[in-house]
Amino acid sequence: MENRESKPVFTLAGTKKYLSFLWQFAKKEKPVYNLKSVKIPRTSGRTLKILAFLLRAPGTRSLLIPLLLRQAGIQSLRKCQVGEEPLMHPVHPAESQITPAAAKKSIKHFFDSFENKQVSESSAKGTGSEKKSLFQPETVMDFHRAYLEGKTTPVDVAMRLLDIIRSIEESAVPLRPYVAWEERELMRQANTSAERFEKGKSLGILDGVPVSVKDELDMLPFMTMIGTKFYNKHPPDQDATSVERLRSAGALMVGKTNMHEIGLGVTGLNTHYGTTRNPHHLDHYPGGSSSGSAAAVAAGLSPIALGCDGGGSIRIPASLCGVVGLKSTWGRVSTSGSAQLHWSIGTVGPITSTARDAALAYSFLAGPDPRQWSTQSQPPVELKDIEKSNLEGVRLGVFYPWFKHASADVVRSCEQMLDSFKSQGATVQEIEIPQLDEIRMAHAVTITTEMVTSLKSYFKTFRQPFGFDAMINLTLAKQFTGSEYVKAQRVRAKMIVNIKQIFQNVDAIVTPSTACTAPPILADALTNGESDLSTLTELMRFAPQANLGGFPAISFPVGYDAKGLPVGMQLMGRPWEESLLLRVAKTSEKFFTRHPPMMRFSLLPN
Repeated sequence: MENRESKPVFTLAGTKKYLSFLWQFAKKEKPVYNLKSVKIPRTSGRTLKILAFLLRAPGTRSLLIPLLLRQAGIQSLRKCQVGEEPLMHPVHPAESQITPAAAKKSIKHFFDSFENKQVSESSAKGTGSEKKSLFQPETVMDFHRAYLEGKTTPVDVAMRLLDIIRSIEESAVPLRPYVAWEERELMRQANTSAERFEKGKSLGILDGVPVSVKDELDMLPFMTMIGTKFYNKHPPDQDATSVERLRSAGALMVGKTNMHEIGLGVTGLNTHYGTTRNPHHLDHYPGGSSSGSAAAVAAGLSPIALGCDGGGSIRIPASLCGVVGLKSTWGRVSTSGSAQLHWSIGTVGPITSTARDAALAYSFLAGPDPRQWSTQSQPPVELKDIEKSNLEGVRLGVFYPWFKHASADVVRSCEQMLDSFKSQGATVQEIEIPQLDEIRMAHAVTITTEMVTSLKSYFKTFRQPFGFDAMINLTLAKQFTGSEYVKAQRVRAKMIVNIKQIFQNVDAIVTPSTACTAPPILADALTNGESDLSTLTELMRFAPQANLGGFPAISFPVGYDAKGLPVGMQLMGRPWEESLLLRVAKTSEKFFTRHPPMMRFSLLPN
């Protein structure tokens, strides 16, 4: 029998080498970028009804809810470690160095540039590497000049607008931008405005200009319904502050615009009032939740519309409809008179055809409001350097794994615009933003928990008050615990610290506005709704950070995909620096060839 000497399995040297490997592996940093595309099957029609029923049934809900929450990514929030104290509101100190006198001077200079402009934006020509658009939308200045020159009147515009609204409602595929409007009320405003022009007593550049208002904001004489059939039974006692400020400047408040039900979605789907269509392609969604506002601007029904943004609800529809949408710093524009759906992340802002009109609307909307505490400590509203013709000195930050996590058409258009910004003197720096997935879930927990709290009484009053998709999302939101809500606020605090550190080296963070262009409207969704969390994730990929952190952000058009659907680019900036975002967005228009939407109307004579 052969005698074999046994050898030890582990030697001392081998053990040291193995332990060294484990130590190096433990030290190895995980990739900073942790967002992933979500693959959850779309449900609609009968399947959606069954899912809603199963989530209400005690026997099956205990099995389904944990599964759906895991699919949505709740584990990333539950497992993350944060040491910061919870921050319940994204309040930012007023760090601006501009004085009230300088701020006032900057706004006056901006208004003077409107009045002294020799040609309207619709007839401006580009030079050099600038691109000439195939068409130009009608701007606030075009209306103002037409009234002053006697080419038309606010009454003519209002009558033309009413004819268009009636015609699109009766068309085979209705656009459905509005859910409420009154001919008598609009004509009353138009006649009053026309009288002021006749007497030479115009209230200024907004006098007689049509403005559309999202049905999340109070506006007399209409009820605020937030996309439901039950939210209110009576009109409000007064206008929302944002509505009042534009109305007092003479604007024609046209009516209430359609929206995704209770704002809990970003496509624009609404089974109660009918779904708004995208003016660029009627078989596609306009984005949401400010869907009607963006569609109205894109279709030429008003150069300005008001929207609300709790999770991209201004920027996403602006991007999908090829217009400009501004989400201001939290506390910059009063939300008094908006539906109390979420308290710590929502903002009110303008959706417009051009960056100059966005700046104009912003100048009227921003500023302290005695009706709301969160607006009281802001720095002076200013529009510094809006008219600068270059971007010398502007530093743009790009987190490339995030920037490129979008469709090829979206990335291509945004990269081309980034190159154009560099040609104007801007510099681009690479940055990193950690815990983006945790931030995504922190925002989801925050907005839905606050919405469930706000709408709690309606669950008791109505057996099935919401559409199936909204009901499913709210049912899931009810499962979030108090500790998870607090954890979300701790993630908020950490994110703000991290992003403010980034802003020490860059002036704005650049991303696409959405990771895909406008998704198609499928027939089975129009009646019973749909739940499509995969598409929602693609549309919201770049939106929640500005809401959770209270930072200003803007979306502006930069191109089109192969089907002709608009592509938007987003900038997120330092608190209170909306003027920089508007300046960059205005610069982009020199390098963007604008295409006319499939459905586009003119309110002014040729």
